[in-house]
This record gives sequence, structure tokens and C-alpha cells, in this order.
Amino acid sequence: MKSLIPALLCGLVMLPVAAWADDASATQGQGCGMVDSALINQGAGTVMISCVGVTEQFGSQLAGILTYVLQRRLDPEIVIAKLDEVDGVPDENVARSLTTDQGQKIVESLVANGKPATVAITADPNEPDAGNYALAIATRLGMAGWQIAGSQINRTVPAGLDEIHGVVLVVHDEKKPPEMADELKKAMAAAKIFVPIISRDNIAPDTAMLWVGKRATLKDAPTQ
Repeated sequence: MKSLIPALLCGLVMLPVAAWADDASATQGQGCGMVDSALINQGAGTVMISCVGVTEQFGSQLAGILTYVLQRRLDPEIVIAKLDEVDGVPDENVARSLTTDQGQKIVESLVANGKPATVAITADPNEPDAGNYALAIATRLGMAGWQIAGSQINRTVPAGLDEIHGVVLVVHDEKKPPEMADELKKAMAAAKIFVPIISRDNIAPDTAMLWVGKRATLKDAPTQ
């Protein structure tokens, strides 16, 4: 780990993490490593990292964390020391919640941007803590002058999102998200909540939906 992060920080560009979660990776264990530059043509200042044994959603969140470290030029040794203080797996019996500091960071970021917008919020009705977690986020958005589409949190599962875990922003084209989606992503990142942006054809080009799904896991258990 100590040799991986410094190598990453030497690059000027970080490519997205490639994440797989298949039977083979389960037997080989989980982990990340740099892709051999002899196998893939990598430009100057670019490092390609691949991870095995993780879901696509977890991989996207990991890429967001690494980007956060890179953009802020955080000392790798300090980051590692802080990670050692964090418990690896959250207690499933403890509901997700926003801390006071996280809520404040979201509000401050959106207020500083000065462009209140409207976003839809949908919480998975099959996840016990999703509704309250979504409400906590919506409350902070409201404090920053943002509006929630329909003035309520939707509790139905949109097509294609039932298997999407964690919190994600859904837009029409993830490569060209509306400005307000980018601003909300930045605000969540300021609170150290890393929200991937994904595409769905049934979303209007100028809108976005914040999906609060089931808890993101390192590797989903196989269905019975």
C-alpha cells in the first residue's frame, strides 16, 4: 500500500479504477495494483490501477477517494495513518447518517456556488435507513436554497437501479452531466461522501436524480 499510493501521486492524470466482482477474484482475494505499462500504453504522468474482488459501485467510490487524495496533494503517509484508525466494515445495525460537519460542508459548498437548483431524490424502499438518510441530505440541500423535485422524496425503485448500491447521481449522459449535478457531486465530496455519476436514458438531459440505494458493500454476497 505504501508503494502504491506514492506512485499514484506522481501522475498528473489518474484513470478510473477498473473493478470486477466475479467468482475467480473471490478465490484470489481482493486488492488493487498498478497495471504494467508494458501491457497498456500509458501517457506521461498517467498511472492505470486495476482492482479485483470489488463491485462496480465500490470501484467508482474508490476512484473518487484516490482523486480526492491526488487533487489535494495529501501526504500518502498521513492518509495511510488515518486509514488505520478507521474500522473496516460499518455496523449493519447502525443507520447511515450525516454528521454535523458533513451537513455543514454540503451547505457551505452549495451556498458558495450560488446557483440553487432542483434535483430529484429517490430512496430505496427496501433499505431500512435509506429514507432517513435521503431526508438528511434533502434537508441540507434545502438549507442551501435547493429544491427537491415534487417537494418529496420518491420511495419507488426506478427501472435499472435496484442493483445500484450506495448513493449515486443519475443523469442522461454521465459524460455531459448538467452543471448542477457536478456542483452537487462536489458538495458531497466536500463532505467526504463520494458520489459516482451514472447514465440512464430515461432521465431528461437537463435534470438529475440522487439515488440513495442499499448500503455499498465491498463485494455483494451471491443471491440464493
